[in-house]
Amino acid sequence: MTDKKQLLIIGGGPAGLAAAIEAKKHGLNDILIIERDDRLGGILNQCIHNGFGLHTFKEELTGPEYAQRFIDQVQEANIPYELGSMVLDIDQNKNVTYVNPEKGLVTVAADSIILAMGCRERPRGALSIPGYRPAGIYSAGTAQKLVNIDGKMPGRDVVILGSGDIGLIMARRMVLEGANIHVVAELMPYSGGLKRNIVQCLD
Repeated sequence: MTDKKQLLIIGGGPAGLAAAIEAKKHGLNDILIIERDDRLGGILNQCIHNGFGLHTFKEELTGPEYAQRFIDQVQEANIPYELGSMVLDIDQNKNVTYVNPEKGLVTVAADSIILAMGCRERPRGALSIPGYRPAGIYSAGTAQKLVNIDGKMPGRDVVILGSGDIGLIMARRMVLEGANIHVVAELMPYSGGLKRNIVQCLD
């Protein structure tokens, strides 16, 4: 049997949550958010540093605090969501098939679909890191998840390649966790991060 929804939102991070809230404000009631993780909030759950919320909420928040504002609004508006749900297929007729640990294989016919799945870091192959099992090499986002969500240190002696914001933030985070950061190496003659992160995390 196929369920029907006016609006199906794939992704329960800040974009998906904000889209659901706005749709509800504009009179759309038949909404479902599908999230593959076991909690709403997306990437913000591992961004425990502050700096979020200045434009939207006019105050400085951490990533989880910022996400929780949207989660609270979704729950107050009684917008349904399903966690642990992985989308497998979207066909040309806007039928979305996903798998859920409780419901099994589910198909929803949607009038409209919003894709809010976020982004992924480039894998090591795209970064020209050779080999099949490069032990001890992590993307900044993976290291961030290991430390901030899983409570595990990826290493104690660290070299960070690239000086984007997450690399800078993780340099500071790893120092706070007792790691020795040998160098933050950057190909360009300047850092790719925000000025505040250069000052707070490097200087």
